[in-house]
Amino acid sequence: MILRLVERRVDEAALVRIESENYLLRFANDEATAFKSWTRTEVGLYLAKGRRAIALFFTGEPDVEAVDDALRRLDRLPEDPLYAPLKPQLPPPREEREEDFEKLADIAAEAISAAGGVERNAGAAQLTYICFEYEDTHGGRGRYCVNRAYLTIRSFRGELAATAASAARRLSELRPKEAGRSNAELLELAAGLPAEDAEPGRRRLLLSPLVFGHLLGEVASVWLAAGGVVAGSSRYEPGDLGKVVASEALTLEDATADEGAYGFTPFDYEGNAVRRVELIRRGVLAGFLHNNRTAAKLGASTTGHALRGWIMPSPGHVLARPGDGPKDLQGLLAELGTGYYVHNNWYTRYQNIKTGQFSTVGRDAILAVRGGRPVAVVRHMRIADTLENILRGISLLSGEAAQIYWWDMPVPATVPYAVVEDVGVVK
Repeated sequence: MILRLVERRVDEAALVRIESENYLLRFANDEATAFKSWTRTEVGLYLAKGRRAIALFFTGEPDVEAVDDALRRLDRLPEDPLYAPLKPQLPPPREEREEDFEKLADIAAEAISAAGGVERNAGAAQLTYICFEYEDTHGGRGRYCVNRAYLTIRSFRGELAATAASAARRLSELRPKEAGRSNAELLELAAGLPAEDAEPGRRRLLLSPLVFGHLLGEVASVWLAAGGVVAGSSRYEPGDLGKVVASEALTLEDATADEGAYGFTPFDYEGNAVRRVELIRRGVLAGFLHNNRTAAKLGASTTGHALRGWIMPSPGHVLARPGDGPKDLQGLLAELGTGYYVHNNWYTRYQNIKTGQFSTVGRDAILAVRGGRPVAVVRHMRIADTLENILRGISLLSGEAAQIYWWDMPVPATVPYAVVEDVGVVK
């Protein structure tokens, strides 16, 4: 109905409707404490006329008065220098059956049971069933419905804590036992160790997939999405393609188009199929994420990454190829030799986005490692460095990658552990 109302007053328009059914199980002290379910409807509307464009977003059904007001304002807007017409190339519809949310209780129970030797566990398991519909005034229509699932578990032993996460497209693909065992292993290593403050300076770090995936998601969001390149806020320019920007150990991709990835999306807000994009190939800058607008500006092709609206492209799932390092934590600690193992992080903040100057706070148990063995639990530690130094300092990647997501990550990720050299650490 909305498109019929606006089509005579604009050159083109597109409407996206997203309905999500959400099921959340929370647990604490090893018992389920709450179960919530809710449905959310979001609608986005894109209007363009004479190289002027505007996008509206609604929680729930569109407000007809707000749409009418936007149409009046559209005539007074300046021309958009990045305007590019819609050219949807929609794949066939995809309908996936919604999974049984009652299995969330089994997922949580498996994770708790696997965390042997800890005192208590808390966390959440969530299943989301998303249906995304697209329609435009050119006659394009598309629809897909997919499942997404993730688990987080935080385990406690005395004053020590450890967090693990698992993400997947289906509940059966989550890895709750591995998550629980991971927490138990870290807390066993940390138990009984003395506490010490972080020693400020430049240190060798072992980053867990939670931390490494978080930082790579930041890199993809602020530097490798072409909106930042066009705006000048990215560290990189188009002429940097083909240049060395990271350690040779790193190959980074956007894997939103991978059917097994949490966040899998067949097509975007512009009706374009999402493509898998190699961003960094063995340390060399290989590509950017584009929507129609940035592709037209930079003489490229869209990669279908208008994933959060029509204005700027964004990543949906980052993937780093594993390396040839050990697959187990104790083997990785031996490879680290002397340094710190950072298991989790939060409160990531920027001092300068273009230079990538950031800091992030270590969360949960952080281990001081000397001679390849944990010798102390570290208190009050922050990583304070640049994203570029993190990328260039990677010296070792574990031989296996894990698919992870939790609420503080910018995007879902499939990543290995990483040893990074000469990283700035402060108290």
